[in-house]
Amino acid sequence: MEINKRSLEKSEELWQTAQDTILSGCQLYSKGPETHIKGVSPIYIDHGKGAHVWDLDGNEYIDYDMGLGPIILGYQYKAVDDAVRAQLQRGMGYSLVAPEEVEYAKLCVKHIPSAGKVRFLKTGSSATEAAVRIARCYTGRKHIVRGEYHGWHEWTTAAESVRQGGILPEVRQFVHKFDYNDLAKVEEYFETYKGEIAAVITEAVEIEPPKEGFLKRLKELCHRNGALLIFDEVVNGFRFSIGGAQAYFGVTPDLSTFGKAAANGMPLSIVAGRKDIMEEVDKSIFISTTFGGECLSLAAGIAVMKALESGEVTKAIWEKGKYLQDNFRRLAKELDVPIDLSGYPCRLNLEYTDYEGRKDWLYNSIFMQESVKRGVLLGWHIFPCYSHTQEDLDFTLNVFEDAMKVYREALKSGHPERYMEGQPLKIVLG
Repeated sequence: MEINKRSLEKSEELWQTAQDTILSGCQLYSKGPETHIKGVSPIYIDHGKGAHVWDLDGNEYIDYDMGLGPIILGYQYKAVDDAVRAQLQRGMGYSLVAPEEVEYAKLCVKHIPSAGKVRFLKTGSSATEAAVRIARCYTGRKHIVRGEYHGWHEWTTAAESVRQGGILPEVRQFVHKFDYNDLAKVEEYFETYKGEIAAVITEAVEIEPPKEGFLKRLKELCHRNGALLIFDEVVNGFRFSIGGAQAYFGVTPDLSTFGKAAANGMPLSIVAGRKDIMEEVDKSIFISTTFGGECLSLAAGIAVMKALESGEVTKAIWEKGKYLQDNFRRLAKELDVPIDLSGYPCRLNLEYTDYEGRKDWLYNSIFMQESVKRGVLLGWHIFPCYSHTQEDLDFTLNVFEDAMKVYREALKSGHPERYMEGQPLKIVLG
């Protein structure tokens, strides 16, 4: 496939200014140039339409990171944008409660299994913070057992090993990490901190499938020990189904959090919980934010929920993801390239190794570099959206085939680092 010559001059110039004016240069570490191929990948996106984005220098790409998950329907999706415009004519937010809060809450309660009652916030981090506070209030306990990344707040960041500035050391004693599917480790925590664990918070699934009975047994383990189970559905919510991964797997947690795809790019998150839990803590807990009832995002959320109700969007996203995954694996096998497109069709992940099975961020970098040069923008996950067309998918597979050939050549050369034209990406938190 022909590689178009691209200029990234405007992106690079603006990044220089950003470093002088913005802490860390951007608002989300995962969007920064360190997580892509600096010198080859664009740093800024100017606009998007459907499943395509254009950088500041006018170069076009098929996007698969989709805003790191929020864009479930597509950029500039008409039904959502029309709803936002109509709401804008009436007001963005008022001095009293907006009726849209009730309309959206009813849709959440209708479709999300764990939603007896809900509360709206703006970010996934805020939603998980709220869920943990509710759990601690309800149980009267301090300790939290957590899975993977659950946001930037102190209770979750304290269990990490990087960027610990400003974290109170005493917080760390109350936060305990476990690996997905490791039920034995959770059991160990319950034994060590008997009667002290408020909740276990985890994604219902990330990439690795749950072992048989894992989610159900995790819930039983929590309840047997007087703790709550929280599903962080900030990424999975509305991609696996309108009711989230909890509906897909048939395991209803006590509390859950939704965000990202809730409003197709507008800032909106949800903490949902069993009605008895929410009512029990109602008079004791403080979760209050001016923009929780901001009307443009609620209008977008209502439009997204209505788009999902027929099931057509979910079905299409899964079909697109499966088409990509099946054909990617076919190509990898035919070309004898040690890369896999793993995960569930609605949330896919590229797994890179060499021929000895070793992983290295250099390998990710080579493939991402060769893809973006040919017009396919990759990030940490591949999120098929409703607007990806068959033409997009087939173009992408052609790009992946070319990238695989370069990847294979790089590995077999014995010096894959020589194939880098830009700076290899780095793993970041958040």
